[in-house]
Amino acid sequence: MHFVIHATDKENAIQWRAKHYREHRVHLDKSATHGVTVLMAGPLVADDGETPVGSLFVVEANDRAAVDAFTRSDPYYVNGVWERIDIHYFNKKRG
Repeated sequence: MHFVIHATDKENAIQWRAKHYREHRVHLDKSATHGVTVLMAGPLVADDGETPVGSLFVVEANDRAAVDAFTRSDPYYVNGVWERIDIHYFNKKRG
């Protein structure tokens, strides 16, 4: 099944995001240990087109529990970068 993870950063979290960036990338690279395959991922950005304000992922997993565990173990979640996280089933129709 496909899922979308939409995470928005806390206000003024840019320094925490930078501090935990490498750990976050390693976490994404090891997604298979959670039973998750990252199909697409990247930062959400402010109107300036550059400043990160969140994260968006499209992932594949057998169930929602795997996606929840993957998200809750992300360094951005663990270290309080993200303020809100929404996870939705995604029914891919194109692309």
